[in-house]
Amino acid sequence: MNSLGIGLIGFGMIGQVHALAYREIPHYYPNTLPPIELAAICTTRAETAQNAARAANFRAWTTNIDELVARDDVQIVDVCLPNFAHRPAILAAIRAGKHVIVDKPLALNADQAQEIVDAARAANVRVGMVFNYRFVPAMMRAQKLISEDTLGHIYHFQIDFMHTGYQNPHRAMSWRLRRSQAGGGALVDLGSHAIDMARYLLGEFENVNAVTRTYVTERPVDAGNEKREARDEKRAAGDERQELVDVDDAAWLNARMKNGAQGTIFVTRFAAGAVDDLNVQIYGARGAIKFSLQDGNVLQFFDATANSATQGWTRIPTGTQYHGAAVPPPRSILGWNRTHAENIYQFLRAVVENKPFAPDATDGLRVHEIIDKAYEKANSR
Repeated sequence: MNSLGIGLIGFGMIGQVHALAYREIPHYYPNTLPPIELAAICTTRAETAQNAARAANFRAWTTNIDELVARDDVQIVDVCLPNFAHRPAILAAIRAGKHVIVDKPLALNADQAQEIVDAARAANVRVGMVFNYRFVPAMMRAQKLISEDTLGHIYHFQIDFMHTGYQNPHRAMSWRLRRSQAGGGALVDLGSHAIDMARYLLGEFENVNAVTRTYVTERPVDAGNEKREARDEKRAAGDERQELVDVDDAAWLNARMKNGAQGTIFVTRFAAGAVDDLNVQIYGARGAIKFSLQDGNVLQFFDATANSATQGWTRIPTGTQYHGAAVPPPRSILGWNRTHAENIYQFLRAVVENKPFAPDATDGLRVHEIIDKAYEKANSR
């Protein structure tokens, strides 16, 4: 492979983060990959596609996904679209014989995810997932400690992922609030990360029970380009058109893992004051670990086998400790974009070297299976 031609589909927030990653990777890991070529970018409208190509330095732009995936100079297709658009874009790329990387979730549900896994296997192409929190150095260190049995038998765990921003009942409807377009609510949006983190650290789920809550059951219909003054007048007059919300605002999962660990996963988009609060606690027979994304440069470790006179929580600095990275220094502060860049780099490297990569489409499928089972249990209550 003489070069890695990137075809980027979508240029929202995640698309912009990935476009930046492709420009940064050669600086982090010089001379470890064939040259990364920003071949083409695709968005739904010609004006936005042209502007995106100019902003991100892509050679070409298009509004047609089939046209992008058919290009000879595209080897990797990066899908950064709303959830409902993942499946058709991924399958188009697979049919064109291209490798794919896609931001979570893989699809809308386990049936769609299985279709993607089967198609990729039949076409002998790779589909990688972006579950970027696996690539936080503190979480990589935690996984190493657990795999080396430093914590001993795992008794129980707790993973919380909390966002804010949806408490305002006047926040308009969007695709994230429609099951047909998002696949679910907080359990899909945040839970996919939390579930993948549980699998990454502790292995496969044995069973799961769940409870979900929707706090705001109706929201104003998206007014599109309507001026704010007009919307405010309608609101004051009680004249806003409402649409039913059919996804969850928060979810609680009670899970048992195949290694015997019992745990809870809690996700919410209704946590006032939360920014990007991912918290992980795991307790074993010989020790424990704690992590908070808001203190993301440190993993806390408790050694239960140490002398009781000196026992205590140890803060292990992890910063940007990525093996082989030229810059920045390992002691540097971790940034969110850097985790995306690492996730993408490791996928590209696996493609070039024809080596295994995780998380892949099968990992995405496993997450969907747990989400589907959780919704089934929650809806049966």
